[in-house]
Parts: sequence; C-alpha cells; structure tokens
Amino acid sequence: MISSRRPAPISLRQTIPSRVEEAESLCIKIRALLEAAGLAERCFAVELLARECLINAVVHGNGSAADKSVVLNLTVGREWIRLQVSDEGRGFAWRNARRKRLDTSISSGRGLQIYALYAERVRFNRSGNQIELWVRKAKRTGKEICKMAAYVLEQKNQQGSVKLQGDLTAIVVPDLQTDLQEMLSKGARELVFDLSSTAMLDSSGMGLLIAAANSVVPQGGNVRVTNVGPEIFRLLQSMRLTARLNVSGRA
Repeated sequence: MISSRRPAPISLRQTIPSRVEEAESLCIKIRALLEAAGLAERCFAVELLARECLINAVVHGNGSAADKSVVLNLTVGREWIRLQVSDEGRGFAWRNARRKRLDTSISSGRGLQIYALYAERVRFNRSGNQIELWVRKAKRTGKEICKMAAYVLEQKNQQGSVKLQGDLTAIVVPDLQTDLQEMLSKGARELVFDLSSTAMLDSSGMGLLIAAANSVVPQGGNVRVTNVGPEIFRLLQSMRLTARLNVSGRA
C-alpha cells in the first residue's frame, strides 16, 4: 500500500551571537542542508539571501554587539524554501530604503536589490528587524563545490593580481581589504581579480571590488574581474557592475 502522507518539511533553526564568523558557519550549514536535500540548484540563491540577511542583522541590526543574538529559521516545504532572520536591533526604515535608486559607485547598500532578484516574496515586520523571504523550490539533484575562502596575491610593479581559492564573502573581506591597501601603497594601479574558483559572491565582496575600483580609477588605473561563473555574472549584471568592474566570464 502506498502512503499518501506528505514528507515532513526540512527545517533549520539556529540562534547565533552577533559575529561574522558565526554567520559564515551557519551559511556553510545551509549549503550542506540544501545539497543533502537534492537542492544544489537553489544553493546559490538561498545561501546568498541568507548571507545578506545574516550579515545585515549582525553588523547593522545588532551593531556587532556580542551580547545580542540573531535567529535564523529555514524551512524547505513542498513548493517553497522559506527563510526568516531576526535581530535584536531597532530596525530600519525599509519602506524608504526600497524607494532609493541603486548607485553603482558606492560599496554598500545592495541587500534590497539582491532580495528582489532572488526571492519571489520579501516581507519585513513593522520595525524592520525581521525579514522573511520565499524562494521557489526546484527538485533537481546535484552537487556543487562550495569552498571556504582563501586567496593568493601577486604584484609586479603596477600590476597586482588576486586569485580567489574560494568564496569572496564577508568573512574574507577584512583581511583581503588590508592586503589590497598594502598592495596599493606599493604602487599597484592595475588590479585583476580571478574568480575561477569562486562559487559565492555577496554584497561585502561586491563592495570590496567597487572600493578597489574607486581607489585606482581616479589615478588612471583599472580593475578587472575575470573568469566569473554564470551565477555571479548574472548577479553583477543585475547590479549594473559588469562594465564598471570590467567583468568577463569563464572561457
């Protein structure tokens, strides 16, 4: 006899302290959950949304205060993947933020645009310290390679290169920012970012690329972002950054 009972939803609920490292670990756990559920096709979209929500909650919502927490609820149902993130901050004027036009020259403020691109539905609570997003579920199976971030720097006179060995996200940005500043202080004006091994780019990573361009372009230099995968290429295209960052896809 075939059972007519529906399979129970897959869920993940976790409370983390307000630290970027904790948000990174939770995102890796979300990857594993989605891949185990045969939803690798949705890994990029859901993880990107989770990263944006978590980092905003940690940094902007709670002000990185160690005594405040962030709560994530992720549910995989029959048709939808539902993501909810709450912080203990005062919230923000999300209605006003939605009306602002995207400025491609600034290195922050892309969260709302990313939510609109990758979620079918976005809802804030009244104060703005809780967000819910719905992503349509896909039933294809597969497996993606998801690596922790690392990079290799090389500099020859005015030419500098950054080869990412993994993701370009909030967890790696502070160290890479420091190394880039040192490279610029040594005269680098041409910066090439190789994303051939990068599966994930969040708004912090985009902010770093824009900040790098803002540093060298006024001095006659330029930034190139090369070997970009199709998901990240579409993201940068949607953010209107492909020309500004001289983005090229993988061969």
